[in-house]
Amino acid sequence: MSLNFGEIVEPSTRAFWDDYDEEVADEETTLARLEWIWYNDQDESNEEQEMQKTLQEPFQFVIIEGQKVGSFVGKILLNGQCKPICQLSCGTVSVFHLSTEKLLLCVSEELDPNLFGQITQRLSRWLDAAETVSTVSLQPAVLYKGLTEHEQDKVCFIKALNGNRIQGDIGLLEAPNVITGVAAGVASYCKFGGKDVAVYGCYLDSVILDSVSSEPILRLLKALRVPCADRYELKFKTSSNLYL
Repeated sequence: MSLNFGEIVEPSTRAFWDDYDEEVADEETTLARLEWIWYNDQDESNEEQEMQKTLQEPFQFVIIEGQKVGSFVGKILLNGQCKPICQLSCGTVSVFHLSTEKLLLCVSEELDPNLFGQITQRLSRWLDAAETVSTVSLQPAVLYKGLTEHEQDKVCFIKALNGNRIQGDIGLLEAPNVITGVAAGVASYCKFGGKDVAVYGCYLDSVILDSVSSEPILRLLKALRVPCADRYELKFKTSSNLYL
């Protein structure tokens, strides 16, 4: 099979189908390699045992995604003292388990659209078991269509996909804006599974978070009962001894 300007063109004979089947098989094999890598001290424990530890008690599930969001979460979560319990083999998705707070926190920096569905599938057991599911997606403000004058002056503003669990002065996301990434996969999965999900988009004037742009995000995370710092300070590393 091939695509010709959006039209599916089927070969006249089945002689060419073998190559197509091999390509599909290779793609499925590659995607199937997306597995959890668990960090534990006991070598004899397997994935199922580690997964069950996170499902023993009721919990809320929060997913945060965006460019370079991993270092941000690592510094603000429990004052930087919390470490992930596992990571996907793609190297861009990790999960924190805060048993005392009854919270599972997933952090994603994945940019490949081909992996969003697979990542959602790997999160499905937690999505099914969670009492509440919330996603927080960090996006560049230039991607938002229909900015008001008030929003143009802000370094960070937040929109919610629905009004079920809206926080503070957060407005609703209006068309033609859309939610993408893992957040979109999780929202779709929960919707078709009959589970309520809160979806938030944080639109930033810069992908690099600082003390000002991070304030609304920290307020949102606290409202979602994520134990994080009151303030985030961006520390610059000196790359030159030249002073002007």
